[in-house]
Amino acid sequence: MKYFQLWELVDRVTYYSLGERAWGLLTPDLLHSLDGLRDFLGCPVSINNWWNNTSPYARQYCGYRPHDCPTGAKFSEHKKGNAADCHIKGADYDDLRLHIMASKDDERLAKIMRMEVDVNWLHIDCKQVENRIRLFKP
Repeated sequence: MKYFQLWELVDRVTYYSLGERAWGLLTPDLLHSLDGLRDFLGCPVSINNWWNNTSPYARQYCGYRPHDCPTGAKFSEHKKGNAADCHIKGADYDDLRLHIMASKDDERLAKIMRMEVDVNWLHIDCKQVENRIRLFKP
């Protein structure tokens, strides 16, 4: 990956138990999408921030989620290593989703299939759907 470290994409337990093997839990489409999104936006994109963060609010489940993770839906794309909740400082996420949809033919965004609406972050995933980019509610 060009822009992200492994710890940004997986939770603490997965990172320390699997090490570099945890890359195998993430789909190539998601990895392409995250680097492509960061490149497209031209600004930092944050996913997990638990590394060296002692805050009880540190994020660790915004990328891959283990099957026993208490966060999110039982069959979430996060649990397949196929989704990420992205945080962009100062972003208006509604405007950002519209901008991505208007630019969906950009090769850097080609693997993004769905985005979640009515949330205060940018959820992207690569679940195969007929009409990309599909918006869905949590």
